Amino acid sequence: MVSFSLLAASAWAGETEDFVEKLKAHYQPTRSINAFSFSYHFLNKQYRSHDYWDYQAPNRVLSVRMVEVDMAKKHFYDNDILYSPGGQILDRAQYQNDTESYYYEKNGNFLGKRYLNRGMGNFDRFMSFMAMNIDFLAVRPLLDETDISGKVTLAHDTQSNTTTLTHKVSEESIIDYQFSNEPLQLLKLHNKSRQAIYVYDDYQTTRGLTFARSVNKYYNGDPVPAYISFNDRFDIIEHVDTSKLKLPAGYGPEIKRGDGVLTATEIAKDLFLVTDASAWRNSLFKVNGDKIMVFGASGSPAQAKKTTALIREQFPEKAITAIHVTHPQTPDIAGLNVYAEQGIEILADNYTIAAIKAFPSFAENIDSFKFRTIEHEQVIDGASFYILESMHAKRQSFVYFKDSEIIFQANFLNIAFDNTIPKVIPNYTRTFIDFVRSKQLKLKRIVGNYKNNNISVEVMNKTYNAMM
Repeated sequence: MVSFSLLAASAWAGETEDFVEKLKAHYQPTRSINAFSFSYHFLNKQYRSHDYWDYQAPNRVLSVRMVEVDMAKKHFYDNDILYSPGGQILDRAQYQNDTESYYYEKNGNFLGKRYLNRGMGNFDRFMSFMAMNIDFLAVRPLLDETDISGKVTLAHDTQSNTTTLTHKVSEESIIDYQFSNEPLQLLKLHNKSRQAIYVYDDYQTTRGLTFARSVNKYYNGDPVPAYISFNDRFDIIEHVDTSKLKLPAGYGPEIKRGDGVLTATEIAKDLFLVTDASAWRNSLFKVNGDKIMVFGASGSPAQAKKTTALIREQFPEKAITAIHVTHPQTPDIAGLNVYAEQGIEILADNYTIAAIKAFPSFAENIDSFKFRTIEHEQVIDGASFYILESMHAKRQSFVYFKDSEIIFQANFLNIAFDNTIPKVIPNYTRTFIDFVRSKQLKLKRIVGNYKNNNISVEVMNKTYNAMM
């Protein structure tokens, strides 16, 4: 665990002001920088937290980020590329100009050609974390403070030869800055209100500019860094490239916020699709006499509660007896406790069950969970279950409804709502399609747990031919 350890020597009157003046002189060459381009790469644990390929072997993913920023005009462009196991590439971009701030995808995995409106406050949100990557930007709020005697205190650690300044920005915001005295460098920044610690190392000088090349980021008291970052290049620029401050040609329309009101629509005999106006998350339920089996509605407690309430409202005389889980990652299991509290059986393969039992959020009530192990090619009440090995999750199942010629799946085949074909697909997408073809499963429709709930065979075939 990274922390501040102080063997304090008392600061004499005026010493805090003198040290701040020393910092201002040290950082003076960077104070006039208002526009810059910056590239860095980082190992990302936060994104994969409890979303590992194997819950027993936590892994990190690599991200590469390239930004251009104009702090005076509040313009920015941010291209964040995340490389997931199995070859999935999430190539995302966002920008803000004078009138708009939009987020879109270059690879089209989930949004396709549609885009999200981030609002004109996006620049400030973006800079609140981006500035932490660059030590001389991270200290600017301290250097800009006008009431040093009233809001900044100083302490020395004689053992480590460091000086820590505590900046009380407000009652809700207190930040510690720890500096080495020789050479004068920022070592750690502790934002107490955000429970975030940033550790700076490997200072190098390029083209007369000195900054830390390594930044480790710790959150919420975790002793393991969520992000291990490596700063690759920093350049001073005149302004953000104007060609990047607009949507690429052919993009649209804007994705409107969902209303959150779930509806159930019968898409085949006794098989119902549950979604809202945005179709961001989709689930199914199948009526079997006086019993109901649910598929893919355990992503969050809120989703689980709304789904079960909707089903009971529509079929008050029938009982929800089972919920199927495709694979054991947070967005797919976080709401399972809602079903467990109601005594509803959880259907999953043996690996997924083991992972659910190890999920930290369920530790206190896991004994109340009722599990039923499903086997590959097992058929239960007209639902055929298939379990594949995948680089997305070690074991991952999908459901085929033979009578309806419909598949329900999560993450095997990610297709945006507008049927945009991704430029690059992960290997497990082809594995899934190869398996469907090998079994000669007759298909009319594929329902995705995420985004597109009406994927055609034609779109599936076109996706297969994308680059892998």
